[in-house]
Amino acid sequence: MKKLFTLILVLTLMYPLSAQDTIVQHSLGRGKKTDNMNTTYHRSSWHNILIYHNDQKYADEILTTYYHRPTSDKFNDHSLPEDVVTTKGKKYTKFKKIDKYMMNSDIANDLVAKWFNRNDSTGYCNMELIYRRGIEGATTENVEMSELTKRGKSILLDSGTDLIGNTFVLAHDVVYIDKGERNKNVAEGISLFGEILKGAGEIMAAATGDGSYNELGKSFDDLSKSTADIVDDFEGFRVKIQTHLYKLNWQESDNDYFYENYYLDENYYDEAKFNAWNDANYTLTYIGTQEAICGQTVLVGKYNLSQLIKIVLYRTMDESIVKLQKNYEEFRIKEPIYEIDSVTGYVVAKIGMKEGVSSNSKYEVLESVETSDGTMKYKRVGVIKPVDNMIWDNRYMALEDGAQNSDMKGTYFKVTNGHDLYPGLLIREIKF
Repeated sequence: MKKLFTLILVLTLMYPLSAQDTIVQHSLGRGKKTDNMNTTYHRSSWHNILIYHNDQKYADEILTTYYHRPTSDKFNDHSLPEDVVTTKGKKYTKFKKIDKYMMNSDIANDLVAKWFNRNDSTGYCNMELIYRRGIEGATTENVEMSELTKRGKSILLDSGTDLIGNTFVLAHDVVYIDKGERNKNVAEGISLFGEILKGAGEIMAAATGDGSYNELGKSFDDLSKSTADIVDDFEGFRVKIQTHLYKLNWQESDNDYFYENYYLDENYYDEAKFNAWNDANYTLTYIGTQEAICGQTVLVGKYNLSQLIKIVLYRTMDESIVKLQKNYEEFRIKEPIYEIDSVTGYVVAKIGMKEGVSSNSKYEVLESVETSDGTMKYKRVGVIKPVDNMIWDNRYMALEDGAQNSDMKGTYFKVTNGHDLYPGLLIREIKF
């Protein structure tokens, strides 16, 4: 590992610090920390895949909209070039088919190769990405220490390679809810009822001599012809999404194994290592699946089709991700406290309805603690709950739509347990 430590040290001297994940105190009215305090945390990384039904209605629009989705500031983007799997049908793709693809493809190997910036043609690797993502969550003090001591360099290395094991893959199976078929059935039902009334009217007309009974049922026939259009106007574009969550299998021993068996650089070429990569067999672990359905109806006239598809697709996808986070702890995000309100003492964090915050949510407050062996663990120091009517609506287009609380700077939380909380401590949702 000495060569790897040398690489880290060289990179430390070459690259400027990034503060992407270093949270500097914004405003502090209470708490035990002083001005200019900073803390560290690491984000997980993810790769997203679209299960693309190319024969369903609005297939091209869904694909284009997916490609232009907003980037997440809660995860590091670890996207691979192949991020669309094409299939057919108007129903969800069978899980066995998706799972087979995920397990038998080269996704896991490609994720690892990207972490080490491995060049397919030469086999050359470097530590730039690991260094950058590791250093994004390291304080200036830690980096300076890494230039002086072997232990410091080891901590810096671990902060990067620990992230590899928190790499996730999400496969989003997006299915358009075809209202036309359902509305056709409704219309046929109305038409059938009209036919029954029409027959009854003819009988009544013959029995009474009153020809007006012949008009009975005609209005239902006219209604049946326009039912689909009427329902479409009020329901707009709707989809349902099943998101399948996987995690890259990466153990601490894999750090040394990769370097000893696959790592090549321009100053040290080994053909045996280059060829060994052909037999690399990294894998994914299936975590779970969640479904989200666009439940809120939207009037079509308020937006054009492109805007409507964006709102529905992005919000529904966010909902499926939130459900996964609520049910699988390893996928839950950690978000730093942004500030402590100086008047009320409320905790402010930059998460909201997009991340599934509701009046029923509950979050633990975590402080990172370094153990004797240099690893980091989290200790609970408090519990907070959202303040009613002070939950940030940060869903896609919420601000443009004039949604309530969409212009807030974050969600406000009241402290239910703990004291002396300060900006930079991490919060994570508790399932209860």
